[in-house]
Amino acid sequence: MLKQDIIEAIQQHALACYPEESCGFIFPDRYAPQRNVSPTPAQHFRISRQAMTEARAEHIVAIAHSHPDGNHFPSLMDMQGQISTGVPWYICNIDQGRVTDFFGWGKPGMTPLTGRPFRHGVTDCYAIIRDYFFRHRRVTLNDYPRSWEWWKSGEDLYEKYFRQEGFSVIESSEVEAGDVFLAAIASRQINHGGVYTGNGLILHQLGNQHGYAPDRLSCRTPVTPWLKHIKYWIRYDG
Repeated sequence: MLKQDIIEAIQQHALACYPEESCGFIFPDRYAPQRNVSPTPAQHFRISRQAMTEARAEHIVAIAHSHPDGNHFPSLMDMQGQISTGVPWYICNIDQGRVTDFFGWGKPGMTPLTGRPFRHGVTDCYAIIRDYFFRHRRVTLNDYPRSWEWWKSGEDLYEKYFRQEGFSVIESSEVEAGDVFLAAIASRQINHGGVYTGNGLILHQLGNQHGYAPDRLSCRTPVTPWLKHIKYWIRYDG
């Protein structure tokens, strides 16, 4: 969790840069604003290579930028950038000149497993599987950059990667606590997943049609209504 004075500094910088994107480095004791050198600063941000090199030498702990009148979830480029830098990223949303949201991602276990709002790429269905395995199995599954509604554009998240992450398909009669389900909801392609936690319950995170839903909270719920959507059960073999 960031210190409140650092959060406030990020937000003030984002307001000062609006309607362009702000960007900066987060150190353990401070936020360091940076110049956005992107040729399209209202839509993207870029930090100079020299500034990145100097920041790495000072051991940055995170990177922050703003989304002026933009999505309340990371873009594909944001997710790619976070993975390439290897530190958490934070986004401050500025809508019509006001701070409306602030969130971060990039480190498993940053949020509780239940009661968290749906946010594509941050607290979505794959993220809750990653966080479950980090918390309960001490296993760190790789993250994968993904566009919003990736399954509609031919991208594949689950079937493409689950085997290389150490999972194998099991029969439904073999399911036990800690196994993962893969489901297709209003789609021919698998686009949802979650964890069976025992006693007839699953842990999952439902989304919506907009990429962010503060009222769609992760929860444990009976598995029975979801059986018709489940295509595979998979188990982590390590």
